[in-house]
Amino acid sequence: MLYTIKNLDNIQVNKEKVIIFGENGRLEVTIITSCVLSVFYIFNDSIVPSQENIPYPGLLVDSNLHTSGVFWDSIVDRNYEYELRYGNTLVSINKETALLSIYEDGILVHGGEIGHSDLVIPQYPLRVQKESTSGLTRGKFNFRLEAGDAFFGLGEKTGSLNKRNRLFKLFNRDALGYDASSSDPLYKSVPFFMKINREQKVLCGLFFPNLQVDEVNFGVESIFYYNVVLRGGPYGYYVITGHHYHDLLSAYCKLTGMPFLPPLFSFGYLTSSMGYTEPDNAQERILDFFDRVEKENIPCEGMYFSSGYVKADNNERYTFVWNKKKFPDPGNFIRALRARGYRICCNVKPGILLNHPWYDSLAAIGVFIPDIEGGPLKSYYWGGTASFIDFSRKEGFDWWVKALTEYILNEGVSGVWNDNNEFEIEDEALPVQAYKKFLPVKMAQASFEAISKANPGKRPWLISRSGYAGIQRYARTWTGDNVSSYECFRLNIVMGMNLGLSGIPIYGHDIGGFVGPTPDEELLLRWCQSALFQPRFVMHSWKPDGSITEPWLFPHRLHTIRYFIQERYRFLPYIYDLAIRASETGIPMESPVALEFPDDISLSYESLDRMAGDAILVPGPPERGKRDTEIRFPVGANWFDPMTNLLYRGGSCLKFDYPIDSLRYFFRCGTVIPTSRKQEAIGKASMDEYEFLIIPPVHKDLEAFRSIISTHSEDDGESDFCIGSFWRWRMTFEITSTDNIIFIVILTHTAINNEYRKKWRFTVPEGFSIIGDDKKVFGRSVDFQFLEAPKNIRLILRGTYRTTSE
Repeated sequence: MLYTIKNLDNIQVNKEKVIIFGENGRLEVTIITSCVLSVFYIFNDSIVPSQENIPYPGLLVDSNLHTSGVFWDSIVDRNYEYELRYGNTLVSINKETALLSIYEDGILVHGGEIGHSDLVIPQYPLRVQKESTSGLTRGKFNFRLEAGDAFFGLGEKTGSLNKRNRLFKLFNRDALGYDASSSDPLYKSVPFFMKINREQKVLCGLFFPNLQVDEVNFGVESIFYYNVVLRGGPYGYYVITGHHYHDLLSAYCKLTGMPFLPPLFSFGYLTSSMGYTEPDNAQERILDFFDRVEKENIPCEGMYFSSGYVKADNNERYTFVWNKKKFPDPGNFIRALRARGYRICCNVKPGILLNHPWYDSLAAIGVFIPDIEGGPLKSYYWGGTASFIDFSRKEGFDWWVKALTEYILNEGVSGVWNDNNEFEIEDEALPVQAYKKFLPVKMAQASFEAISKANPGKRPWLISRSGYAGIQRYARTWTGDNVSSYECFRLNIVMGMNLGLSGIPIYGHDIGGFVGPTPDEELLLRWCQSALFQPRFVMHSWKPDGSITEPWLFPHRLHTIRYFIQERYRFLPYIYDLAIRASETGIPMESPVALEFPDDISLSYESLDRMAGDAILVPGPPERGKRDTEIRFPVGANWFDPMTNLLYRGGSCLKFDYPIDSLRYFFRCGTVIPTSRKQEAIGKASMDEYEFLIIPPVHKDLEAFRSIISTHSEDDGESDFCIGSFWRWRMTFEITSTDNIIFIVILTHTAINNEYRKKWRFTVPEGFSIIGDDKKVFGRSVDFQFLEAPKNIRLILRGTYRTTSE
């Protein structure tokens, strides 16, 4: 049977909520905030059982989301529709079809008639089909599609940045060696996406709080509509509006949780490979690596231990059971590494093999996902048949916290790597199908809780391969088992940015590729170049010949890789500031230029050029085998090239040589970029000497910099990040009538009960000088040594940029 909610004829209003009754059910529209509405089609119990209308527990951060104090201003009942208004928002609801349309300032941003009345296209926004035998329902939303609509989001998705004309499945899969141009699905699925039409200046976001979203079709089926298919309720979604994509992401993260801020050291260089922990002489291999990075003067924070440390003599991987032949005393070994300044993050898996020494006792206490008869579900897993920890059950969740603490964290391990946690269970008759997509999030929550309890007051170091909406609350992530190819390298850049556009801003990629041939020089160096400002810098690999992707893979290029890693550490204060901003707002750490500058419609969604925060423009890598490339500077800003000391205007293009042993990036005028004067590992040295690169605004373009506010935060890098744990400064510019630029630094937040002993240097580009309030000319740089956090700094900047016309 096919059902729709239609013929609406009765309306009730309760402050923020409007309920409209009709045939087969009702439509509920609720104001969540001034820019978020919830829209739920609730069918009669005889069609869809009432419990299906409730989002899965934990998917939303707060079940009582309406806290804005915004209510409906007016409700008008017309012959054919209801009109609901608040602020600048108009919601019209067609009585016959229950079609909902949202207008902002008179412009349609969501909904609307599909096609026109002469076309044979279903006009009902939602159709639900109920199977007569099982009683299960399946629903399909159709939404109007415009010619200029572009789509972003849904989590970890392949191909171009704009997902228009693609169909995606929303479940998680172990996708070893995926094709970065077309494979689907991958490891992370997020039922949130943004629709942006730059020509019409229209944008909105849709979030479906449902674990049964089956597929999203962005125009493959029809040029007139896009659709979302769900395999059960709730049949509703949240509509998010705003003026910039930042607004949409921030609102989405308020619904599902702001991204968690990892500790500072985890943004440094780390390594990983099965080649370290698989061999019988694993400890020797690990020590050899750390000896080598010290010998080569390469800053390094530690290692991600692959699962070889729990690989038994029979080659099976037994979760939490250390191989004592390889690691006779893991606690002493790991603590000795920590004493040298290195931290270890251990790979853990939710699958317990049937011949695991603990299997029977775990089955007896009910920690596993049940089968149809209630016993432990047995399914194929890496290495054979296994049962999976059920993190939705108290028994499974609590056991994981206890075991992780006892067998991993108590050994001195600093971090946890949730791996192989896609929960690929294919039997559709099993009860777990209703909630399996959320199990990676619950697993992350359990690991997060264990690490937090083991290290009170410290931020957990946690990474998860799989995830769903809400994974950002607990873990950082990476783009899975990628391929050592130039195509995958370039498309991983896009895949990462799309994760950021899905509310998962703290991600990374396996530098050099995980699987496939050993990367050649060009691929490895280009990948390191590209990763300079990305949220994660980790070399991770598995190669059939046993080789490991390491900085000295090509000895004659070691000095270049060292330089790239040291530059990573130079910019670490800025990268950390971006991570802090992401944790407070949901705004990505790196993002496509076309979305950051939406008014410049000449910027292509296909470009690999991207912004690292507000201040740094990173060019995409050249094509394979080439050194020359081109960049188009976004309109709305001016750009400084620190390599040539030249100024470029927005809208201009630059062709330049980009060799594999150099770094190129451009600074946005009117910004401040904090860097570290020490290129040393966080695990071995404190970050206490800063150099702030002041990039002055251009005198004539006041509006180009007024919207940019530079902030810089400092803390100890690992304590819980909350008010009273960090210092923060606001850095702004003013231009005087005499064309002097005043640079002002103001302390806005203070770390309580923490001493401040640091050195700061301010540096301006060539052609500028720094002058103090006492008219003293300092030159291009001025140094300060502080015994307490500076509250107010005021410097006069004088000079001009050099341009290409000079």
